[in-house]
Amino acid sequence: MGNEPGPSRPAADEPGASAGLRRRFRIEWLWVTALSSALVIAALISGWTRPADDLLYDAAMRAAPAEADPGILIVAIDEPSLATLGRWPWPRRLHAALLDRLAAARPQSVVLDLLLTEPEADDPSLAAAMQSLRVHLPAQFLVPGRDGKPFERIDPVRALALQAAGIGHANTAIDSDGTVRAAALCYAPGGRAVPLPHLMALRPLTRDCTTPRRLRFARPESFATISYVSVLRGEVPPALIAGRRVLIGMTAQGLGDRYPVPVSDGGNMPGVEINANIANAQMQDGWVRSLPLAGQIGLALAPAWLLMIGFWRIRPRAASLLAIALMPGTLALSTAALAVNWWIAPGPALLGIALVYPLWGWRRLQATSDYMRGELSSLEREAALPLTPAIATDSDHVTRQAEQLARAIAQLRDLKRLVSDALAGLPDPALVSDLAGRIVLTNGAANVAFGEALDGVEVDGLLADIAQPAARASIAAYLAHPASGHIEFEARDGRAFVLRRAQIVGADGAPRGRIDYLTDITVIAQARRDRERMLQLLSHDMRAPQAAILALVGPNQQDVDRVRIARHARQTLTLADSFVDLARMQERSFEPEPVIAADLASEAADSLWPLAQQRGVQISISDNSDCAFVSAERESLFRAIVNLIDNAVKYSPDAGTVTVRIDAAGEQVRLTIRDQGKGISPVILPHLFERFASESAGHAVKGVGLGLNYVAAVVQRHGGTIAAHNAAGGGAEFILILPLDRAS
Repeated sequence: MGNEPGPSRPAADEPGASAGLRRRFRIEWLWVTALSSALVIAALISGWTRPADDLLYDAAMRAAPAEADPGILIVAIDEPSLATLGRWPWPRRLHAALLDRLAAARPQSVVLDLLLTEPEADDPSLAAAMQSLRVHLPAQFLVPGRDGKPFERIDPVRALALQAAGIGHANTAIDSDGTVRAAALCYAPGGRAVPLPHLMALRPLTRDCTTPRRLRFARPESFATISYVSVLRGEVPPALIAGRRVLIGMTAQGLGDRYPVPVSDGGNMPGVEINANIANAQMQDGWVRSLPLAGQIGLALAPAWLLMIGFWRIRPRAASLLAIALMPGTLALSTAALAVNWWIAPGPALLGIALVYPLWGWRRLQATSDYMRGELSSLEREAALPLTPAIATDSDHVTRQAEQLARAIAQLRDLKRLVSDALAGLPDPALVSDLAGRIVLTNGAANVAFGEALDGVEVDGLLADIAQPAARASIAAYLAHPASGHIEFEARDGRAFVLRRAQIVGADGAPRGRIDYLTDITVIAQARRDRERMLQLLSHDMRAPQAAILALVGPNQQDVDRVRIARHARQTLTLADSFVDLARMQERSFEPEPVIAADLASEAADSLWPLAQQRGVQISISDNSDCAFVSAERESLFRAIVNLIDNAVKYSPDAGTVTVRIDAAGEQVRLTIRDQGKGISPVILPHLFERFASESAGHAVKGVGLGLNYVAAVVQRHGGTIAAHNAAGGGAEFILILPLDRAS
């Protein structure tokens, strides 16, 4: 019951047996799909799954009940009313008194859900009470009728019918299992009677009377309910009744007017509450609809077709998981649809899932067995593969075929191992891929460089993934036309490679695959970058201050500006020191010692006191770290903090303040340095810690950026982080975070 991936090239180019197997699979796949589809459609149209669908409908109804309309009010003939007013039936003068009470509260309408078909002495008083209200009365159809009639309509007594605002039928539509799930909005027994609207119908009907409409019930006792006797006594505030649609009916146990409904959880719902649900559906247009037949067929077939596509495209385990997931998914879809008043019967779809899985497994196994029998017979006829003598005869047919196949595969593995051993001796990564571009062989260098799980990986995608985004376009162009020799590119992890691709050609001259060689030239590439940086440093950054000094002491200068000469000389010296310190730090190992962070910051601030005094800048130290220790190289970390405070002093206005704050929280020590300058240019901010990045020309002081690059290198060497941003109140803020040394 597995999958068969689509062909990677035309069937005409495939070996004959493989092409025949593929054709056989396609035929079996189409046969299983057609048979299961026909059975699903037949089940849907014939209603084979209707009993199961009804049970699922009930469960979905309990999960997604309707909301009860607050405009509906039930006046219940309940147990307290029977205990107070006596046994049922009651004199109709009580109903008249009740209607008088209701009329005073001005309801929208009243439905007297009682069969008043026999005349009584109190009918005139009840008829008089009905005149001031819009009262609807029920009629009943008996099928079959009395005296051999096919049906009989029983209306309310004439005196009451003349005063009624409307008469509707009260027949309850009950399914074959005895549960009420729908309502007939009009009723015409046998199609021979004049259609009579339902008692709860609010507008003219345009549907035929042969198809009941499905109800979405609210939870039991969701509608506002008051006791009959409470209204009769005047205990109910008129505001509770005003403007509502009032239904008067029996809810007491033992009066008989109760029916099973989907949300009753094993109990029964009174007929008046069922009518309230019908009114609720009418008022909210909450009837449960069904899709047209074409839509029902499409949704019923979709899971089976999706599973069949999965059998063809994905692995067997994934296909099994897909089949398992489709079952609750189908039920969830039906429940979700019911929540928006649509019903999608899940039974046919579940039947389709249950059909296609064993059918496809059977036909797939048969096709595979036939193919294996033919191929293994061919192998047995070749002297190089004597498979049959070692096969046990006490096993079943499929097991014997599997054992033969295992022996053939073992020989192929030996051949592959021979080729792999030859590749393993190559010093550089090598990737062998088939015509589909998927890796089939690698060597140890490739596994070390790119990971071990490379078999089956798409080689062009792997090369694109390991490369920097900027290099992917050039790699794709080279791989499309590799005859151009080779290409150099940089990987995402900083390594550099030379890539060469060569075709693997079979004995018949036809291409069989490709081999990609990658030579690691990271050391060479780094040496190139260092050379370029050194040339840039010597040709521009160190040359510019010296040229400025020469200009200041030239023959045309009457007065020597010693301050400017000193600044340019100090800039050159700082640049040289930073460059040398970076080079030294890269060469020596990390040898830390416990250092108090606050003391180091204070020493750095003290070393810059003369420079700050020249411009009236005050350096404020705030220590909240409780003498926290960090494990640090004292010299390099001291120089990094000096660079940060020095920058803050430079960019602060005259008579400004540089704030240095040291905090300890958790396992970290935080050093915050903030100035009162103009802040960092948004253009340079993302590149602030890169080599040779400089401030924008709008600032009074410019730097080549080696200092901040040195700071970033020191922080990284100490296992910390550094960030910079423009503070909300103005100025730049640098935050240096280092791990706390708990051992001290």
